[in-house]
Amino acid sequence: MAGLYLVGAWLITQVASTVLPIFGAPGWIARSIVMLLAIGFIPAMIFAWVFELTPDGLKRDSEVPEEKSIGPQTAQRINRLIVALLILAVFYFGFDKFVLAPKRAAALVADTLQTAKVKAAISDKSIAVLPFVDMSQAKDQEWFGDGLAEEILNALAKTPDLQVSARTSSFRYRGSNLAVPQIAKELGVAHVLEGSVRSTPQRIRVTAQLIRAADGFHLWSQTYDRDVADMIEIQEDLARQIAVAMQTSMDPQALSAMAEVGTRSVEAYQAFVRGLVKQATGTSGGLKEAYEYFEQARTLDPTFAAAHARAAAFWQTQLFIENRLSGLTQATPERMGREFDERIDMAIAQAGNEIDRLSYRAAKASRELRLREAIELTRAYLDQRPGDATSYRLLLRAATQLGERQLAAAALDALWPRAQTSVELADLHTSYAYSNLDPGKAADLALQLVQRWPDSPDLLYQVHRALLWDGRVGDAAAVLARWQSVKDDNDPWNSLPPARQACAEGRRADVEAILARLPEDNSTSQWHVLTLLGRTLEADAFLHSLESAGFTSAPASFLIYPQFDPAPFPSLLRLLEREKAQRPPPMPEPFACPPAAKGTD
Repeated sequence: MAGLYLVGAWLITQVASTVLPIFGAPGWIARSIVMLLAIGFIPAMIFAWVFELTPDGLKRDSEVPEEKSIGPQTAQRINRLIVALLILAVFYFGFDKFVLAPKRAAALVADTLQTAKVKAAISDKSIAVLPFVDMSQAKDQEWFGDGLAEEILNALAKTPDLQVSARTSSFRYRGSNLAVPQIAKELGVAHVLEGSVRSTPQRIRVTAQLIRAADGFHLWSQTYDRDVADMIEIQEDLARQIAVAMQTSMDPQALSAMAEVGTRSVEAYQAFVRGLVKQATGTSGGLKEAYEYFEQARTLDPTFAAAHARAAAFWQTQLFIENRLSGLTQATPERMGREFDERIDMAIAQAGNEIDRLSYRAAKASRELRLREAIELTRAYLDQRPGDATSYRLLLRAATQLGERQLAAAALDALWPRAQTSVELADLHTSYAYSNLDPGKAADLALQLVQRWPDSPDLLYQVHRALLWDGRVGDAAAVLARWQSVKDDNDPWNSLPPARQACAEGRRADVEAILARLPEDNSTSQWHVLTLLGRTLEADAFLHSLESAGFTSAPASFLIYPQFDPAPFPSLLRLLEREKAQRPPPMPEPFACPPAAKGTD
């Protein structure tokens, strides 16, 4: 009887804990059921001891003659009932674990994505720079307002103790009717800089206000009404004044160095600013136009190091495998390398200070796959400019390529506080955490970040992958649904999250269909999908062709993936040997597709 009672009580509490929340029952009801069952155990045992079930009903045990007792038969019936309850309990346990629990977890994650926000402490030394409003009569100065705001943002980002919201985050509020405190709250900053520009061929008028979000108080405001030739001085003075108002730790000399544009040529500066605006579009046409503006700027002023560096970066990105068929250039790898070297060498030679020179040297070392040197240069640069997202990306990429997980983990730890205040840095953190941290920790951190930015398609993409690496298939399904509702339909990576989820759920045929629909020129996505399907020889075939054609950087870029095996690539083996890399063995994706049935693949 004790066994029957305990098994029955356990089953009742399990069912109650599942069913009651569905009806919105308060928690005290479930607790009361548990308490009543616990209290009832003793009386039930006493009752079973004192009474006996007979054909004539319940009678006291002392009133039933021994020869008329059916206790053994009753015991057998109770035993059978216990076995039946145990079978039911096992069935319920399996149903709960494999059906109900994943649904509850997915619902919890979905609800979190909809409503939760990370309550990260907002640093008092944090700022967002909004795009400056074009107040010109002809409405043709938006490029200058955007470029001015971006250059101020870039200058402030050089301040070691200042957290600056990224351009893509703050520029989303162009033309917004939201109050400044609300914008600041959504961006996770304590201050907001807003302003306007008005320009004629001869004169330029710039107005700027630094606002404290907590109370809307204007900490600082300034209006500049000057000749167009003074626009460089306007930008530099704005950056210095804002840094002073924010009470940063930089001394006057360091502030001046931080604010320097890098050219005294107004024409070169204007071309450079136009290039920044075009580059921010992210489109192929915009990148090509941006490069042309940077080329114009460095031609107008050969001492303009930043223009040389931006033009060099164009050629470096064309060497990446994702961009080799972008149509922006038909140059050979050798020519791309020469174009990059010419411009980055000019940037190194013309750098206005040693800190910037470190960044340019690191970029060159990275392009030439001198990864350890790139790491050391980047670490030295980040000691002075800890808010530079581009340098964090270079450091994490090089460390991951070499398999230096401890170094990458340290960089991720340093990046974490800033990742909670910038969606771009959150995306960067999540994209490298899954391969360099414990999968469970990486997934937990990813969920914290996506709670802060539940509508960022790039971040959702990375969080989905991190969850699958930790085996959280149900949670990943909820994130995938969220991603599908906000994704950019033109993103070339769009095929991968559905393919990964389908593999994790054992739907190999769906992944084969996704592969069949991929464009022929989307080689990177094809590699990922073929790898998921276990067709690694096919996946690596196009990388072999690129290696043979001189695109050594192409297979090298795949070293950031833990599932990539460099063994079949001689150039990579030479690289890793030269760099004294101790990469761990390739780690198969835990969510890869099940093997194909014989004769189907």
